Amino acid sequence: MPALALTSFRGICMRRIRTGLVAAAVVVAFSASGAAAQSWYVKGFGGATFPQDDDFEINARGGGGSADTGLGYDTGYVLGIAGGYMFTPSIAFEIEYAYRNADAKFDDGGPDVTTASNAWMANAIYYMTPLGPTGQWQPYVGGGLGVADLNVEDVPSVDGGDFDSDYNFAYQLIGGVAYNVSPQWKINGEVRFFGINDQDLENDVLSFKTPYHTLDLLIGATYSF
Repeated sequence: MPALALTSFRGICMRRIRTGLVAAAVVVAFSASGAAAQSWYVKGFGGATFPQDDDFEINARGGGGSADTGLGYDTGYVLGIAGGYMFTPSIAFEIEYAYRNADAKFDDGGPDVTTASNAWMANAIYYMTPLGPTGQWQPYVGGGLGVADLNVEDVPSVDGGDFDSDYNFAYQLIGGVAYNVSPQWKINGEVRFFGINDQDLENDVLSFKTPYHTLDLLIGATYSF
């Protein structure tokens, strides 16, 4: 093969090799980026809950009459845990359990009681562009659907005892900011609106129907594997 042709052939081969190496590097980089974005995580959280007061009609079971009353709530607390998966740097899906507890009082001189709610939720979270000089602050929004119950406890036996309910459809809206302490750890601050519509509660002698809506102020920590 003439020297000029051999030189040209070698040049073409070298260019193709360089192109292949660059393409491989790009593929590896994108693969590494995707792997870093995809991760399992767990988080725990807690804070204050502010249930909304509600008026309703309470009925004697068996047709014994009814009366107008309601529940006035004190500030309570929330404790919860969740596990999830980051599909991309911006999108996560998680399963959550949360327990809410708050003291309350029936209107018109009714007894002081304690309300408790158990909620099982499936949440979708969207993380926005990180903020700050080093990108450690990251706002996020989300929402969840699931089931929850509401129980009214510490009711005197003369009034029929505690009120219980079945699990009913529940929903929540989530807004917060995460602070990235390290690649594995985040500190979360959140505001949530949580709701259950038209819970049917009853005890041995009485029954009533009421929604349960709360505003929650939460702080928590997230660990990514």
